[in-house]
Amino acid sequence: MIVAEAAPRLQEASLEEKRRNARLIITNGGFMQFAHSFTSSEAVIPAYIQLLTGSSIFVGLSRAMMRIGWAWPQILISNVIEGRERKLPLFVRWGLVRSAVTGGIGVATWFLAGQSPMIVLGVYLSLYAVATSLMGVTNVPWMDVIGKVIPSGDRARVFALRRMVGGILAIGSGLAISYLLSEASGLVFPRGYAVLFVLNGIVTAIAITIFGLIREPIENRARAREPMRSYLASGFRLLKEDLDYRRLFILRYIWAASMMGSSFYVPYALSDLHISIVYIGLFVSVTQASSILSNALWAWVGKWGGSRALMICGTYLLGASLAVPLLTPYVPSISISSFDLFGVAALDTRVLFFCLTFVCSGFATSGMFTGRMALVLDLAPEDRRPTYTSFMNTLGVPQGLMPIVGGFLAAWLSYGHVFFIGLCFLPLAILLSHRIQQN
Repeated sequence: MIVAEAAPRLQEASLEEKRRNARLIITNGGFMQFAHSFTSSEAVIPAYIQLLTGSSIFVGLSRAMMRIGWAWPQILISNVIEGRERKLPLFVRWGLVRSAVTGGIGVATWFLAGQSPMIVLGVYLSLYAVATSLMGVTNVPWMDVIGKVIPSGDRARVFALRRMVGGILAIGSGLAISYLLSEASGLVFPRGYAVLFVLNGIVTAIAITIFGLIREPIENRARAREPMRSYLASGFRLLKEDLDYRRLFILRYIWAASMMGSSFYVPYALSDLHISIVYIGLFVSVTQASSILSNALWAWVGKWGGSRALMICGTYLLGASLAVPLLTPYVPSISISSFDLFGVAALDTRVLFFCLTFVCSGFATSGMFTGRMALVLDLAPEDRRPTYTSFMNTLGVPQGLMPIVGGFLAAWLSYGHVFFIGLCFLPLAILLSHRIQQN
């Protein structure tokens, strides 16, 4: 296990130490986003489940498992580690296990090719549940370490730079995805997806190792581990006593309701717009390019406008990402040259217009994520960072059901209705994001 030795018990790290840790955090984030781009929850996994099962409900279930698995362990872990001086070893240990499980999904998928789709789906969902739960285990120590080593005023900028570097690294993954999922690769479905999961596991391990090189400062901890009942009561008091924390908590639920259709952008493109599967790589590349551009902007906005400005801008852009699919059928279909980048002779204007969904979604997700993460750390006292982080996430577990709700609505009504319903929540989200106090 590679974990750098803890820094001495100093009240203030040197400027060079802060810069070194910031570089490692940004590099770690770049590789982590690169890893996730191979199995993008917005493009790759929905297409995989749609082709495997043809069911919008299973697409929603897979997205819900990501959110619920990531959220549910966090309260348990935070109570265990909040009084510990060092959090980094736990992050590295379980992070490497997670990378192994993700790679294991790919290996299992490769050898199950040709079996019943329900067998392949069952194995995938079982291992995916483990992998996403391990994400929740590692998120709490990850946030605490970042809170230790990055000063409050720099956090929004560092989070934005992480995502920008990730977009730069991942911009080429779209071509790799298009190749692996095309006939040119010679891989029979679902082996192209199997390779993508293995790539995710390998790059995730690299990202975890990089983060393990941080020199974690030692903080004196006066807070002892509490009985779970007392700990839960203290967490619920945060929602009652901290107005901005409560507003952010409610805003996340409204965001979740608005975003319940985001899992279905690609299934909608494949089934309703009849867009070829090879364009999944294009959508991933557009998403990553948007991440680069948006986070270059958000790094500046976060520095001068604060966390709230990021969340407000992200909320408006979320509305745009939901509106584009509804408008795409009205765009004239005109074939233009694509320079054969994605294995086809021409691109359609509807495909290009639909890419705006991923442009707006990339900008929105980056803004909301960066603003929310920075704000939680800004609100939290030093000795309560794990509690602030974990309660915000674990008590949001019901949000993870929204993709399943979206799947049922899509099966009952249509994808277009799901996007429209999501838009109806946006005015309330905009109002609440403006009411959160500036930090």
